[in-house]
Amino acid sequence: MDLSTIKKRLEVTNSFYTKPEDFVADFRLIFQNCAEFNEVRKPDSEVADAGMKLEAYFEDLLRNLYPERKFPVQPNSQSEKDNPELTDDSDDDFVQPRKKRLKGEDRQLLK
Repeated sequence: MDLSTIKKRLEVTNSFYTKPEDFVADFRLIFQNCAEFNEVRKPDSEVADAGMKLEAYFEDLLRNLYPERKFPVQPNSQSEKDNPELTDDSDDDFVQPRKKRLKGEDRQLLK
């Protein structure tokens, strides 16, 4: 899950989200993924730190928008696997890196 996927799901033509809980669950999934893939691997990661700050900001905004409402943490929220056309992670998009071309002098050194 990522912000561009949420943006696509919020578009009027798509109307994926039918209730706020679904939106909140997807947004929280971003924070879970950020923690899982950054904090664990690099405890002092700037990405992990930014993710935690954004999560705190999101939760504050959520409390301000819905002061009387509690949004439970859903361990099995909808994911990209449930809707594969919304994901940008297909292997078809992989671009093989080009080999660096050597310039004249460098090429002669290798001969």
